[in-house]
Formats: sequence, structure tokens, C-alpha cells
Amino acid sequence: MVTTVAGLIVGILAYICYNVLVARIEKLVFSLEAKATEFMDLLHEPSN
Repeated sequence: MVTTVAGLIVGILAYICYNVLVARIEKLVFSLEAKATEFMDLLHEPSN
């Protein structure tokens, strides 16, 4: 029983850390996509 509880605690903590990491990565990817779009718009802007 003790090993089952310990395993569940480790598993739950790992799952929480995984979700936090995925959220940070998604935020970073969204930021990079926005910056890349902004850069592409800058490249396609007509020069005067």
C-alpha cells in the first residue's frame, strides 16, 4: 500500500510538471509564430 501511494504521488507530480512544461512551450511557440508573422509582414511591406 505504501508503494502504491508513493507511486501515485510521484505520478501525479510528474503529470502536473508535464502540464506546466507543455503550457510554457505552447506559450513560447505562440510568441515565436507571432514574431515570425510580424517579420514576414515587414519583409512584404512595400518600400517607398
